[in-house]
Amino acid sequence: MRRALSILALALLAVGMYSCEPETDVQDTEALMNTIDQESTDGKSSNGDTGRDG
Repeated sequence: MRRALSILALALLAVGMYSCEPETDVQDTEALMNTIDQESTDGKSSNGDTGRDG
């Protein structure tokens, strides 16, 4: 019985890992990184961040 439960637990773990497969692709990730990069280099502060200028 204990062996059957162990096998069942491993099977459920494998199914869970397969079902949590990411749905994003490389293009989506690159677009997100480009957006973040543009926001970090535009020289504007946000969310109350005063930056180095005071």
